[in-house]
Amino acid sequence: MSLTRHNSKLSGWLDLSQSLTGVILTLFLWTHLLLVSSILLGGDAMTLVAKTMELSFLSADGHGYPWVVTIIAVVVAVLALIHVLVAVHKMPLNLAQQRALRKQMTVISHGDTKLWVWQAITGVGIFLLLPVHLWLIGSAPETIGPIGSADRIWNQGVWMVYLPLLLCVELHAAIGLYRVAIKWGAEKALNHRARIKKIKTIVSVVFVVIGIASLLAFLPYASQ
Repeated sequence: MSLTRHNSKLSGWLDLSQSLTGVILTLFLWTHLLLVSSILLGGDAMTLVAKTMELSFLSADGHGYPWVVTIIAVVVAVLALIHVLVAVHKMPLNLAQQRALRKQMTVISHGDTKLWVWQAITGVGIFLLLPVHLWLIGSAPETIGPIGSADRIWNQGVWMVYLPLLLCVELHAAIGLYRVAIKWGAEKALNHRARIKKIKTIVSVVFVVIGIASLLAFLPYASQ
């Protein structure tokens, strides 16, 4: 009995850790995307945002401290790693579990189960692509800006990483928040499941459009 109680308590802590790190990462993701979208207002706007993130207002020469961005990248990497390690215990890792899941989805067409599968698939994509993004940003924070970012995205071909990463993180994040709302909102959330799902879809579309528009907005600066 004590072992069962211990396992139940551990499972509860793992669920809470997964939800908490997921929400934190999602809020950071959306904030990050909005900051990057400052390029839509022009190069000067993005330069101002980049310098502010580097705490230029605290430095005597106004150049700021690019290493702040590196620290942020490391913190995000740690949170993402914790999130992945906690989430793995629910993944169908062996062949028998995968067959059982496919059988269940064939027999029972359940929308939330399909969303969970998509979340798992996009999670794998993020696991492969996010370290590349964090390394590129964290190892050269001084290049962040309209021209430096444009050169990295378009001249160096990093858009081939950023575009699929954008699609993966937005879908993963929106589904994750939807599932957190359903899980921790209990009966009240269940009564509004369809409305929450609609909000999830709208949020995904809005942020994907903003992200793609921001990538395209860097194009004119790639030739400078």
